Amino acid sequence: MKRIRATVALVAAMIAASAWAGLYDQPYALVESGDRKPAQQEDVIGLSRIDGKSPRNPRRSDPLPPGRHSIQVHYSSARAAVIVDDLQTIELELEPCKRYRIAAKYEADYVSGKWAPVVQKVEDIGECKRKFMSATGTK
Repeated sequence: MKRIRATVALVAAMIAASAWAGLYDQPYALVESGDRKPAQQEDVIGLSRIDGKSPRNPRRSDPLPPGRHSIQVHYSSARAAVIVDDLQTIELELEPCKRYRIAAKYEADYVSGKWAPVVQKVEDIGECKRKFMSATGTK
């Protein structure tokens, strides 16, 4: 009886471990909120939906497969009431092993409340590149 319980526990642990690794077992991309940069009129956004699903964290996505994704973002500011299009969608073609940082680009006067989502920065994900990319391309 003890042997059966131990075997069942071991199998359950292996299944749980493989489910967790599933997010990172192939090339992936990440989408995150950008930084506040007043000089460039850019501010922090929240991720509302990615491909129609709410993310667990409004500041960063779970790993996403490379390819085209629809990302809905929201922006609110204490500086002004953002009543014009508080939710906007940006379509991105995500590349493998890249992190995309999205920000709200607002008009300089703050009062208009007009803004648009922009890709503030694209950077490599080092651990992903080391795991899945070779010097000559993908594995």
